[in-house]
Amino acid sequence: MSKCNVPSHQVVIKQNTKMYSRYFRLIIILLPLCIISCKKEKTLVSPSIIGTWELRTLYSGWIGNTNYPAGNGNYLKFSESTFEIDTNQVLLNSGTYILVREKFNLTGEMGYRIIYNHEDNSDRTFVVVSNDSLTLSQDAYDGGGALYIRLE
Repeated sequence: MSKCNVPSHQVVIKQNTKMYSRYFRLIIILLPLCIISCKKEKTLVSPSIIGTWELRTLYSGWIGNTNYPAGNGNYLKFSESTFEIDTNQVLLNSGTYILVREKFNLTGEMGYRIIYNHEDNSDRTFVVVSNDSLTLSQDAYDGGGALYIRLE
């Protein structure tokens, strides 16, 4: 005979309720952390992109490549968070940019996507800096690209 006046099934229910309460609290704490970790990874700007770059080659899936001589006046300038696009000393576009680590759809490889002026839905353009050259590539089968050479 049991000394406890509470039926055994009520004790089990109370213990399960306490356990579920603990799990619920844990889920409430972990869920926001999981959601935050799923956001796009904003990267620190590589110092290698900062500087002034001059256009040397435009690549196109439709008309082929167009080469440009030194001193052609087509410049791309990056600071830590801003950019400028100049053609013959005329400012075509300027604003802010970020680099985001994403998967390149064409190759499946990870790379750095450049997003200008917080336009996340714009064409996906990836940037690669190697020594004194900067390559911009659109993430499309017939997408174009550009090769720039560092001036400063």
